[in-house]
Amino acid sequence: MPRKYNSMRNKIVLVIFTLLQISCNSKQEENKINHASNTKKEITKDSSIKTETVDSIQYQISSYDNPEDAERISKEKESLKRLSEKNIFLEIHNKLIQNINEEQQSFFKTKPDYELLYTAKGSLFQENSNDFVFIVYDKKNVKISILLYNGTTNTYAELYKDIKVINGLKNANCNFYSFGTLDYRFANEFLFSNEESLAKSTESYLEYTPVKITDISKDENFILKSGCFAKKVSKTNLDNTLCIATSAVYNSWDCLRYDKTNNTFLVFYGQAFAD
Repeated sequence: MPRKYNSMRNKIVLVIFTLLQISCNSKQEENKINHASNTKKEITKDSSIKTETVDSIQYQISSYDNPEDAERISKEKESLKRLSEKNIFLEIHNKLIQNINEEQQSFFKTKPDYELLYTAKGSLFQENSNDFVFIVYDKKNVKISILLYNGTTNTYAELYKDIKVINGLKNANCNFYSFGTLDYRFANEFLFSNEESLAKSTESYLEYTPVKITDISKDENFILKSGCFAKKVSKTNLDNTLCIATSAVYNSWDCLRYDKTNNTFLVFYGQAFAD
């Protein structure tokens, strides 16, 4: 009798032990699943934060391509079309085209819809590069475009369209503001407002230099202590800077710097005051 009792007791203990082991294993698996789920949630959360940071960058849209500006700039586009139809832009083009090298002349021969209105040369994309900036009238799309030639890669790109632009002055607490992107503002100052004088003569127009690639720390046109810099931007190494005049009367400019890490331009400096 004692042997049977002991045998029965051992079986009961074994069953209880087995049940406890199964319960522990189930709990461990549940903990693993919960841990994996929580980890996945944390990773997803971090990824969404990173995406929001990237998506929060606001790139400028050219005023000519922005549907919200279409009605406001319609009269100015009509002015551009008139100036072109009167061959005023062609006259400017024929004079300026002679001052650029054969390679650039060949490019414009393949682009009959482009009429050259201003040009500048210098190192823009990197040190000691042979780069160009062209401001052109695009007859097909009835707009002003800013074209950039990268001498190192031998490629052309349109500002705002092919290379994005970030307006660093938007939140820099500058004491000035003007409507429109730089392609539109150039046209407004040097073309729309001067339509009558351009119809008479283009000589005074050609004497001015409203676009340049320069070192603004050494260029006498720039008074940095009175100008406005974007927040957290370096104020050293100010060469390789693209500057476009924003007034035909005053010494006012906006300047951009190229960032090769993300292939963008930043409007990082501006000045708007009389000489």
